[in-house]
Amino acid sequence: MTMVEKEEEREEKNADEEEKTAEELLIVGEEYLGEGKYEEAIEVYKEIVKNEPRFPTMAKAWNDCGAAYVSLEEYEMAIGFFNAALNLRDYLMDEGISTCYNLGLLYQRMGDEEKAEEYFKRGDMLKEEHKRRDEEAMRILSAEM
Repeated sequence: MTMVEKEEEREEKNADEEEKTAEELLIVGEEYLGEGKYEEAIEVYKEIVKNEPRFPTMAKAWNDCGAAYVSLEEYEMAIGFFNAALNLRDYLMDEGISTCYNLGLLYQRMGDEEKAEEYFKRGDMLKEEHKRRDEEAMRILSAEM
């Protein structure tokens, strides 16, 4: 494939992505991650963050972009994106539990066991709080029925 053909293909891909909603782009990014196309996934996630005003979508994009950077072994970039996602943890479906575990695994990979343990514990605490609130909600609902 010539350079011109590659450029045309990239422009075509970008035009397709511009027409998609942020939620649709998240799916594209996840597909790229699953296919091992980490740099393409990062491009999609950065596009979402740049153009998406809704915090839940941005939080997920930041977390997933961090995962892509881990796969590329660009750990400092991954840490930055994971921390950005944690800043919006209230908007994540699991309230940041998986992002904490991602950071724990990353620090473990980097050989920083102390930091890894800190994030694993933080994830466990969030998980327990989430479970406690779910149980409380179920008690309230069953008492009203």
